[in-house]
Amino acid sequence: MKPARVFVAYPSAPVQLGQTIETAAQTLRSKAAWIGFETWRQLDIPGHFIADEILDKINDADFVVADITRLNFNVCYEAGYAIGKGKRTFLILNTALQPQTKEISKLGIFDTLGYAPYSNSSELAKVLSQVQSIEPAKFPETHLDPRAPIYVIDVSQKTDASIRTIAKIKKSKILFRNFDPSEQSRLSTIEAYRGVSASVAVVVHLLSSQTTDYEVNNLRAAFVAGLANGLEKELLILQESDDPVPLDYRDLVSIYKQPSDVDRYINELAPRVMEGLHAADKSRTRKPSGLLAELDLGASAAENEMSKLDDYYLPTDHYSQALNGNVRLVVGRKGSGKTAMFFQVRNKIRSNRQRIVLDLKPEGHQLKHFKEMLLRYFGEAVQEHICKAFWEYVLLLELCHKLLEKDRQVHVGSKKLYDAYQELSRLYNDDDFVREGDFSERMLKLVQQISTRFSDHNKLGSESMSLNTQEVSQLVYTHDIRRLREELVKYMKLKEDAWVLFDNIDKGWPTRGVQASDIVILRGLLDASRDIERLMRRGGVVVHTIVFLRNDVYELLVDETPDRGKETRVSLDWTDQDLLKELLRRRIVSNDGFSSKESFDNAWNRIAVSHIDGESSADYLIETSLMRPRNLLNLVNYCKSNAVNLGHPKIARDDVAKAVEQYSADLGNEIGLEIRDVFPGANDILYAFLGAPRQLSLEEIYRRFADAVVPPDRYPVLVEILLWFAFIGVVQPGSGFEERTIYAYSVYYDMKKLRRLAKDYRDPSVKFSIHPAFSKFLELG
Repeated sequence: MKPARVFVAYPSAPVQLGQTIETAAQTLRSKAAWIGFETWRQLDIPGHFIADEILDKINDADFVVADITRLNFNVCYEAGYAIGKGKRTFLILNTALQPQTKEISKLGIFDTLGYAPYSNSSELAKVLSQVQSIEPAKFPETHLDPRAPIYVIDVSQKTDASIRTIAKIKKSKILFRNFDPSEQSRLSTIEAYRGVSASVAVVVHLLSSQTTDYEVNNLRAAFVAGLANGLEKELLILQESDDPVPLDYRDLVSIYKQPSDVDRYINELAPRVMEGLHAADKSRTRKPSGLLAELDLGASAAENEMSKLDDYYLPTDHYSQALNGNVRLVVGRKGSGKTAMFFQVRNKIRSNRQRIVLDLKPEGHQLKHFKEMLLRYFGEAVQEHICKAFWEYVLLLELCHKLLEKDRQVHVGSKKLYDAYQELSRLYNDDDFVREGDFSERMLKLVQQISTRFSDHNKLGSESMSLNTQEVSQLVYTHDIRRLREELVKYMKLKEDAWVLFDNIDKGWPTRGVQASDIVILRGLLDASRDIERLMRRGGVVVHTIVFLRNDVYELLVDETPDRGKETRVSLDWTDQDLLKELLRRRIVSNDGFSSKESFDNAWNRIAVSHIDGESSADYLIETSLMRPRNLLNLVNYCKSNAVNLGHPKIARDDVAKAVEQYSADLGNEIGLEIRDVFPGANDILYAFLGAPRQLSLEEIYRRFADAVVPPDRYPVLVEILLWFAFIGVVQPGSGFEERTIYAYSVYYDMKKLRRLAKDYRDPSVKFSIHPAFSKFLELG
């Protein structure tokens, strides 16, 4: 390696860490291979903002070393900045000082980059002296996406400020992509780089230490902020009050005292985004970088590929049934494609301007407020009545809002529309609370408004209220609801039909931990939408409703609903490997250099090795993905990124092995968070299986639960959750002497069937097998 300038970033605590690094640095300064070998300690000059000095040194360095033994804001920001500046960024970790390996895995950024372990100054000096290249990591070429020029790093627990930020960006009419940790728990370096590179501006949130998951959120935000600055993007860091950004980086943040303060910052950002788009050199020539590097498989989250989804969406029979209005429920696991179908159905239907489409996606935050109100004020007998009235009111108001918004200009020159529009507008605008913001904001204001009225009505402070129909109407509705219904029917007769598409009602509800009150809220929505359909039908107007649900929520809905089977549905759970191959094929052949008619085998073999240990590489990846489209896309994108980073012309066996290791960590952390929602004390339960044999008896599983201090009465429920996530499957006799493992996706997530195969978790000799996708995460034997 030619002589190089080296800069080392590391956290100030613990003291032993700094001492070890400074000793190694002193040793290495005498080596001829280094022109300079500096650490941040040498820049700690009184009267100087050390952050400025550090960033200048990173700019000048050929090679940046970052110690991640203890994760903090500064090091994460500086590592991101170095990568953005195209520097070789070498991560190190001191194994002698209780490194935060669990936190590193949970974050997802650094374990996907890889790091070099050491335990003392001599080992560190040796590790660094053996570095052969200062070439930076290669990332897949990503071009500015003018269709979605803002990248938002969202928070896992939606706050008023985060909801308002999204609402304000939507109001600016600038499309955006986002990373939502409630949907995908880990952000890889590759995904962060792609998201930032394709954007003009990046928005991140810093949370106070009183907020759930603030540590992981702020470390993620710091890395992405550094990356954005390194790539010279517009950056908005939103922080509540003065906590927690370090003093050195205080100038980077935009502080708000209340959620409405974020409006000003978004107002200032929007014109800068448009200027950035106009300034982008669209005519620059693209250097050929190879078929694999240019390959774009799209995002694994439908929200981030709305502008491209039409190029490769797979129109299944389920999609056709939804599009024809034959179903009211679309059911599937997280990551099975519900949101993609939501967007495709919406876009197809609203291409006809005579159709009215309500595309409603509340955040879990608003429904949490509503649920708290229900439980605080009402007993079970009143809750269903309140829910139905609430949802009818929400849907009627949103239908009004959509009609008034759609015909705001058209009605002026239309005799047919003018009078009806004016009357509907007069009725709707009686209430200032419902007129502004996006759906999430309007719904939150409505919940707060109703909650205040219930609170005033219950001044005596009784534990629960008993209300008749008239009292419920008076407390829920502020509009003249009878006149509103009449005017809506009259106005809708001037349109072709209406569609209500409702997604995210179960967002934030814990998997396999949904409560009875959640089902009451859902049933209220379904009943209210059915009543509106009947109301419109009597007036000669057709209204279709489709609600998108997780299948565990649907399962509970059926169990707790007397008239089972009333709701028509389609299930999006994937069990056919060929269908997943077709999904992947469409994304591959949508790229330049491929024919749209090209077969899967031909297209796949052009970008990847065909077999791994005698098994089809595509089949191996599909099985490892647990038959979930989002997982499969993440896995293939990891494979592709590893290959591009190492300069491989196509995905090789080692690229797949490394991708499976990265994906395995994603999967393990994601399920750990899901389990935490149901069992707050058992979020680390998967670690109880570290080093376990691949096959275990029920008795052995229970023994590991005991070691993890899980209450014995919860053992069967926890086994069922692990089965549901396909973490384990039930081992059954196969043909001949071979055994086969039945996972949840093998039986279409029919948990009753799986429970019977497992003998109702009563026979200690029943054998289970841990899914191979978790092998690397748990270092299985």
